[in-house]
Amino acid sequence: MRKLISILVAALMCTSLLAGCGGSNNTSGSAAPAGTQPVNTTAAEAPASAEAPVEGIVEINFPTMWVGVNSAAGWFSVMRERFEAEYGDRYKLVVEEIPGDQAYVDKLKVLYSSDSLPDVMSTGGYNLIDMMNDKMVDLTPYVDADPEWKASLSEQGIEVNSRNGRLYGIPYMKQVVGYFYNNTLFEQAGIEKTADTWEEFFEQAEQLKAAGITPFSMDTADSGWVTSLMLGAMIGQNDAGETFMNTVQPTDYNTPEFITAAANIQLMFQNYTTSDAMGGKYENAAANFFAGRTAIIANGPWMIGDFYDTTMSPEGFAENISVAAYPGNVMYNSGKTGFHIGAKSPEKIEAALAFVKFMTSEESQRLALELTGEIPDNENITSDDVKPLVNDVIALGSNAARSINDFQSLWYANVVDEISVQYPLLAQGGMTPEEFAAAMTAAAEKNN
Repeated sequence: MRKLISILVAALMCTSLLAGCGGSNNTSGSAAPAGTQPVNTTAAEAPASAEAPVEGIVEINFPTMWVGVNSAAGWFSVMRERFEAEYGDRYKLVVEEIPGDQAYVDKLKVLYSSDSLPDVMSTGGYNLIDMMNDKMVDLTPYVDADPEWKASLSEQGIEVNSRNGRLYGIPYMKQVVGYFYNNTLFEQAGIEKTADTWEEFFEQAEQLKAAGITPFSMDTADSGWVTSLMLGAMIGQNDAGETFMNTVQPTDYNTPEFITAAANIQLMFQNYTTSDAMGGKYENAAANFFAGRTAIIANGPWMIGDFYDTTMSPEGFAENISVAAYPGNVMYNSGKTGFHIGAKSPEKIEAALAFVKFMTSEESQRLALELTGEIPDNENITSDDVKPLVNDVIALGSNAARSINDFQSLWYANVVDEISVQYPLLAQGGMTPEEFAAAMTAAAEKNN
């Protein structure tokens, strides 16, 4: 009897151990599973190495900054409802709302450090690929397996979202950016046209200042977005500067173009902007422009909807606003980082791919164009239902003499962070433009 009991106990223990070994066979987030199939792969067609999809609904974790007053909040809300209506029987979208660009980026950095990247993320143009691609899914085989999907992606978009021949993001928008100016304030200062050169640009700043008008909206916090757009446009004035602004991960900022641009930014801080620019965020810079306290702001077409929003701008404000290319006919006219996948298991990756394809579809890009003014990555997408200023931006991008990319898309993430640290020192005269360039170079070299 004792022998029989011992045999039964051993059998039960063996069964328990076998059951405990039934965990999932997750793939690494930085590599696609073997035998990659398009997103609509069925269980029967799935490669033998991938585990069978779990029964029930697969959750897709997606943190987003597209909430509240964010210009893309309305677009995302509509697309979320449509996705849930179409895919609700298979997938559940679990959305974490994170207001504010910097708060969102900081949260992703924390998740990356803890090896907990969400299933899907969209970094809003910030270059997090270089920091996080070892934990992002390489999307190359999935896109290659779907020729129609691949054909819809622009070369610019693919280039910005790729590293070492691997695609880590699916583009859905282009970065086309000039600067907006207030016609009423220009007229008050006696300015009849926009500047063709930077010398003329600063002469106009003097005219505005003499008329009691603050020329520029500027900022320093959260990478100093509107300030850095001016910085980049000044850099991209010649062949060397244009090449620099289109270089992925530049490491040497000690160039004549960068130093000259930094000197001009210092001049703008000290003579031609608002008192709250120092330490101010984008929201401060935008509010000053909306209120007519500044005459010029550098920003993209997604801002145009705010010109018509009477909760942000005065009634009729949009009719007084025009858009221009930067002096030298320079425009930010490039690809933009898109949606990335951090899911690990095959069923999660399949669900994430379905969501990403839906959010980057022609329908989604057209809706974003209409609701936010964002320029579609797919150049074949057009709409008659857009604000006139949006079409003006598109035309300026098409006719630019020099096309550059923005710093957030290409520079190392820690260099982008360093800008906010050093701008106040530059603005207050605590460092020279040469020292500012050296600080950027030192930050970039930490990545080698």
